[in-house]
Amino acid sequence: MEEEQQSSTEGNQAIFQDVEPASEGIKADLVIRNIGQLVTLAQTPILGAEGRLQIIEQGALAARLGRIVWVGTEAALDQAVDYRHADVLDAEGRPATPGFVDSHTHLIFAGERAEEFHLRHQGVSYAELAAQGRGILSTVRATRAASVEELTKLAEQRLECFRAYGTTTIEAKTGYGLNQETEAACLHILNRFNTTPLGQPLIPTFLGAHTLPPEYKDRRDAYVDLIVEEMLPAFAGFARFCDVFCEKTAFTLEESRRILTRAKELGYLLKIHAEQLSPSGGAKLAAELGATSADHLDFASDDDLDALREAGVVATLLPGCSFTLSTPYPSARRLIAHGLTVALATDFNPGTSYCENMQMMLALGISAMGMTLEEALEATTINGARALAFQDEAGSLEVGKRCDVVIWRTHDYRELGYHFGVNLVDQVLLAGIRAEPRPGAR
Repeated sequence: MEEEQQSSTEGNQAIFQDVEPASEGIKADLVIRNIGQLVTLAQTPILGAEGRLQIIEQGALAARLGRIVWVGTEAALDQAVDYRHADVLDAEGRPATPGFVDSHTHLIFAGERAEEFHLRHQGVSYAELAAQGRGILSTVRATRAASVEELTKLAEQRLECFRAYGTTTIEAKTGYGLNQETEAACLHILNRFNTTPLGQPLIPTFLGAHTLPPEYKDRRDAYVDLIVEEMLPAFAGFARFCDVFCEKTAFTLEESRRILTRAKELGYLLKIHAEQLSPSGGAKLAAELGATSADHLDFASDDDLDALREAGVVATLLPGCSFTLSTPYPSARRLIAHGLTVALATDFNPGTSYCENMQMMLALGISAMGMTLEEALEATTINGARALAFQDEAGSLEVGKRCDVVIWRTHDYRELGYHFGVNLVDQVLLAGIRAEPRPGAR
């Protein structure tokens, strides 16, 4: 088998050298060719593509200045594209897909909660851990105590790890500062990663309403006032989204409505942690206010799901939480049957889903949540982009979009979800530039 592959590769290289690209074709500075299966997930028909995922067998792709300018078959490349002065990347017959879009992460924090994880699996309840000062508040203490330099370094290391597993667009929440100073510092760090237009897209979300900070334990109204009257106006323009944890143990329905309504007035797009631990009313609030996504939805009712569908809200499921907490997985099949657009994301955080690997989320979507591979691929790419109102930039391989591509070290894209627990990435391209896989980052 290895000899056959080597022979095939040598033959392709000979063809590449002998064929002169078109001089009047589409100008490109990067070409990826010899792609065994180009899984485009295109939202408009592409010539030569077949099936729900718009797959081109023996495909090729051309880009210029970080954006895709042509997608088609290998056979059509030389006549369609002028790549005489381009970098040419040989995919060696491997499959390629869009990069993953992770639409729900808590990227920026200090400290870890490994001991808490093991205590929980020994039977210690969340309430007991909270009484001991553990849980989210332990991360708040560590984050407040960390320097800007330390938080920046941790975020950089984590972003490297996300990229190594194939994620090219990521949403990142604040929410472990819970005071104006630390929340502002976290947003400042997140915005520093967005200074290069064609770097890795990192979409900041303000989650000041994550939990009640200890100094406001007996002054709930005062903390909500602080968010609404001071933090939201101060952070407008620095965060694309405002998110709220709408839950009995966090923020009530009316508190959530007040915060999100003010955020919408100030120009934020909206997200909401809804129906995660119990029925909270958060899903219908998301529909009422026109949120971009409602996330978790473990306890969402049929009426909740219908309201989300009618309002065009993306339903984001977070299987890493169920895996970590050993709780039942919400049924993606049920949400899809209600006509919802479903996204999958990691919910990367130190307490309930300490995982940067979207390949794992895709596998759990299939094995534990009732999704087909096609649905899971859509959920981790184009639907993740929709959950960020970023679908015109990322999530599929189409002309005009960013050239964010993952080439897989497999023979068939269907090994995704099937071959699990290892990193299947061969190469990641961000806006057409190769990123070195470094999966050992923290």
